[in-house]
Amino acid sequence: VALLLLCAVLASGCNKIKSKQEIKKGNDFFKAAQYQTALAAYQEAMRLDPNEKKLHKNVGLAYMGLYQPGSKHPKDLEYAAKAIEHLKVYTEAFPQDKKAREFLVSLYLSTERFDDAIAFYQGMVKEDPKDTKAMQSLAQMYFKKGDVDNAVSWLKKRLEAETTPEAKAEVYYFIGVQAWDRSYNFPDLDPVQRAHIVDEGLDALNKALQIKPDYFEALSYVNLLYREKAKIEADPAKKQEYVDTANKYLQQALEL
Repeated sequence: VALLLLCAVLASGCNKIKSKQEIKKGNDFFKAAQYQTALAAYQEAMRLDPNEKKLHKNVGLAYMGLYQPGSKHPKDLEYAAKAIEHLKVYTEAFPQDKKAREFLVSLYLSTERFDDAIAFYQGMVKEDPKDTKAMQSLAQMYFKKGDVDNAVSWLKKRLEAETTPEAKAEVYYFIGVQAWDRSYNFPDLDPVQRAHIVDEGLDALNKALQIKPDYFEALSYVNLLYREKAKIEADPAKKQEYVDTANKYLQQALEL
């Protein structure tokens, strides 16, 4: 029994050495952008040392190298899915590796797996309730999905979490931009709802300008939102008033 145990230990140690040799070969091929050959080496390393979680990063990145971003070809989608599968295993074992987490999210985005990206960022907020970058990313994901209510909700959560006036001004600016986007790109919205969206955007942008009066981008979007306001106004006098106000803000922006 002792002899068998010794043989097992020696075999395990031998496999670990062989695995490291395969990893080194794989790394050389990866650096040369020979991802298919690198993948084969990493997979052999994983066969030799199946309990080594770090190998999932190597395998995931090799699949990522084979994937053509934006491609809908079944083979590319398969590569992306495999890359995600292995990077998820790795990042769960080593959550401190921020670069690997960024790779994983980039794959979610390029394959339009927005729900997975949302779950990922929600996990980050759960880990750190003041992670404003994750909150901003969540807002962007919801906007991409067309879920405006949740998107604005996350922007407001970010607003509460931010501690500096400059950061708060940026959030107000994003709220204003999204209000313009909804009004401009969805002109068939109910007029009452559209007017509410425009006013909400103007309110946010004015708050941004209170913090940062020389905020060129915010001035530009105040101009654009007043033009949206003019589009939905039936009274000719009021319509002209909004256009004049838009021109005033446009001039301020141009002067800056």
